[in-house]
Amino acid sequence: MMKKVCMLLIFVSVLFFGCSNEKNLQEDPGLNKSQKIEVSSEENPELVLSVIDNQDEVSEFVNTLEVDKWRIVDTPPNSTKEYIYKMYQEDTVKLGEPNTDEKGLKQIATIITYKDSPYIELRTKKLHLYFKVPKDVAEYLSIKRTKNIDHTTISSTECYFSLMNQLVVCEE
Repeated sequence: MMKKVCMLLIFVSVLFFGCSNEKNLQEDPGLNKSQKIEVSSEENPELVLSVIDNQDEVSEFVNTLEVDKWRIVDTPPNSTKEYIYKMYQEDTVKLGEPNTDEKGLKQIATIITYKDSPYIELRTKKLHLYFKVPKDVAEYLSIKRTKNIDHTTISSTECYFSLMNQLVVCEE
């Protein structure tokens, strides 16, 4: 009799609470506090492809991410990492520190995208999670790096990096 009651309780629990691996993001990762975003490729993370530091553009970027629609997943399928979005905000003045106008920016989050995939990785000071994002968000993140940039100087020898076709042209 006790076994049947336990089985019934387990069944009812599964029925009410479900057993899905995908969960909504419950905690706000603080991306809306971003003041600057640097975009680089996984192939060369030290080379910054694009910088978004206009507050209107940063707000537009964060709003387009639709964080409330992200679904937590265990790990993304075997995919190749593509772009790295480093997000910065002004450092907080702590008790006892002077309040100066020149506050440095500190990195608050990193978003890593995966090539041809709706999965991303989010790293913050307290979180390191994988998410499945809506298709339009995944597409936005995979093309955002080319917005407002056609060529970027990458060295003093007049080398230009074409973001449209991933071609490096150097002239001596």
